[in-house]
Amino acid sequence: MKNKTFLLAAIVAILPLIFLTQSCETIKDEVNDAASFDVSMNLPDQYFVLDSNDFKSTKGILEEIVFTQFYISVNLDSIFEANGISAGHISDGEFTAITVSLENPVEGVNFDFVNSMRVTVSETSGFEEETLLASTGTIADGSTSVTFNLETVNILDYLNKKDFYMRLYGDQDSPLPANLLPMLLQSGIKFTVEPL
Repeated sequence: MKNKTFLLAAIVAILPLIFLTQSCETIKDEVNDAASFDVSMNLPDQYFVLDSNDFKSTKGILEEIVFTQFYISVNLDSIFEANGISAGHISDGEFTAITVSLENPVEGVNFDFVNSMRVTVSETSGFEEETLLASTGTIADGSTSVTFNLETVNILDYLNKKDFYMRLYGDQDSPLPANLLPMLLQSGIKFTVEPL
């Protein structure tokens, strides 16, 4: 009888601890959810120049060419610091916009030399494995700026590595409209930060 009483007392003593532990985890999750915040930011503008000597095409022959590629670095530590936290976990990373524009185009200089464009992302500069981020579809005649249609791509792995590479392809179907064609690629991303 004494053993049964002791066992019952032990169970009664442990139950509140189990309940408290579960409640603490739930409370912790709710606090983390309440403390999480979204970050939207523009990535650095990417200026580049297409040289007609490097980008020749016979009219009517559609040819996909790498227009440019570049390295992107996202300093998560500075983002955490700017928001008053020392460390955090990120989730739900995605691109919010990608556009390509001709810099100061003169009359008659437009994107008519290209049928469509696409942007990919990779962990390596060799683009051995790449993921499609966005594409233009057919580009309207006379366009000097193009907004890309974004794919639904979670870029969380790239953001956690803090750096990655982007590449711009174009389906060139005629010669460039100028000897040198200065261009600008602009893009934005967003993600959620959960403080640790």
